[in-house]
Amino acid sequence: MSALASVAEAFCATNGHRFVGHVGTGAFKETFHVVLATGETQALKVYKPGFSPERIRRELSAMQRCSHPNIGSLSAVAPSYHEGIEYLLSLEEFLSGGTLTESLNRGPLRAEECLAIGRQLVSAVAHIASRDLVHRDIKPDNILFRADGTTPVLVDFGLVRDLVSTSLTQTWLLHGPGTPFFAPPEQLRNEKSLIDWRSDQFSLGTVLALSLFGFHPYQEDGASRQKTVECVGERKPQARRFLAAAAQADMSFLIRMTAPWPVHRFRTPDDLERACLEVAR
Repeated sequence: MSALASVAEAFCATNGHRFVGHVGTGAFKETFHVVLATGETQALKVYKPGFSPERIRRELSAMQRCSHPNIGSLSAVAPSYHEGIEYLLSLEEFLSGGTLTESLNRGPLRAEECLAIGRQLVSAVAHIASRDLVHRDIKPDNILFRADGTTPVLVDFGLVRDLVSTSLTQTWLLHGPGTPFFAPPEQLRNEKSLIDWRSDQFSLGTVLALSLFGFHPYQEDGASRQKTVECVGERKPQARRFLAAAAQADMSFLIRMTAPWPVHRFRTPDDLERACLEVAR
């Protein structure tokens, strides 16, 4: 059992909650399934001690600022002492429908499924943007489903950028934070002045393309993930097979979402939402 699991079990025992089990491990936290004394099922996150307190505060503050049906909700934040060490814990809604990654392991989505999920996540990204936030880590692992298996929920604000606060990423770094395979060029190149909601737009477009076609918009047939990331970072043209597939599926809005330069993507969330609505009609 990990040290953070021991912290979670002790917290549950002290407060009359029931510890169910481990859910997942992140770079600086672990998530556990618990049932509160009230009978409510929750996700308990335990943060590793010593990790950037400011980064953790940004994550929790961002979640508290958001209120949207397709964004994970935060119930409570509490410090907890275990064996003389202080840990920070948060309680969040428990999403039992699995991840988009697990869904894609069973095969690509149908066009109507992809569009339905996409429209809800576009709405979530628009809400995040309205709070002057950039998620910066939209990927299938961070898209969970409610118990119905069809309602997507965006989670994990651990890399959130607050556009009205000082950046926590050093300017001299060659690469910005994020998951490279889903990150836009401006994140890969740490071009901080170019990062805004359109960076999330790129990542979401990449997720939707992968969900529908089974490959990244910049991934030519047979290319490795590393080579694909290099193409994005160098702002190479999108893969020919992606351009053809998007046009054939009447999903050309994905081409614009994943354009290499932010200025060529949809200018506002409203513009993107209208484009998705037109396809749905």
